[in-house]
Amino acid sequence: MLKALFVFYRTLYYLSISYRPGADVLALKRQWAEELLNYFGLQIEVKGAPFTGAPVILLGNHISYLDIIVLMYVHPSIIFLAKKEVSSWPVIGITAQRIGTLFVDRSAKDKSETRRKISQELIERKSHLVVFPSGTTTLYEEVPWKKGMFEISQEYKIPIQSFKVSYSHQRECAYIDEDNMLEQMTRLFSIRDKKVYFQWLKVFEVTDPVLSAEEVRAHVRSADFHNS
Repeated sequence: MLKALFVFYRTLYYLSISYRPGADVLALKRQWAEELLNYFGLQIEVKGAPFTGAPVILLGNHISYLDIIVLMYVHPSIIFLAKKEVSSWPVIGITAQRIGTLFVDRSAKDKSETRRKISQELIERKSHLVVFPSGTTTLYEEVPWKKGMFEISQEYKIPIQSFKVSYSHQRECAYIDEDNMLEQMTRLFSIRDKKVYFQWLKVFEVTDPVLSAEEVRAHVRSADFHNS
């Protein structure tokens, strides 16, 4: 439990110093991510490079809360999309606000208006937006991806880049199904020689949201870090 609490303590520490005059938030994001990866004992290997243009939508698989730390390390300028309820969560909510997270109301009836607001924010802020289109953590991405971001990509001509994250001890690093946070962290800390493999994959231009959602999902699922 103490090890788990340390993660929140260090997050609060970085959050507090980000408000100091002249603070470099991007640098602090990467420092936070690097510290936590080391703390969890995760060595990281990266292949490929992120799309340099902006705005861009970054879509990939989602295995664990660790994915967020990994993404912040490999590309500190990214922002995330989250449901509006997250903004009120202790520690996590204020941290998410500080790093520029876009909050959306999933209960909104007018989905087209929601898409318009997201795209407007993306374009105005020239953002690199990360979204996990599965909508949940999973080991294999078996469930079809949600098409909302693909509709935004098509309508507003915003490119999509895919990515894949995987771990040497995949199940132990995963946070899925009915996993308990403290039990999962205890299991994670007990394992040595852990590695995370991150791949920047293809850039897509969406012409059909439904077909593209399946195409990108299939591309991510088949990507193999060691044979690419």
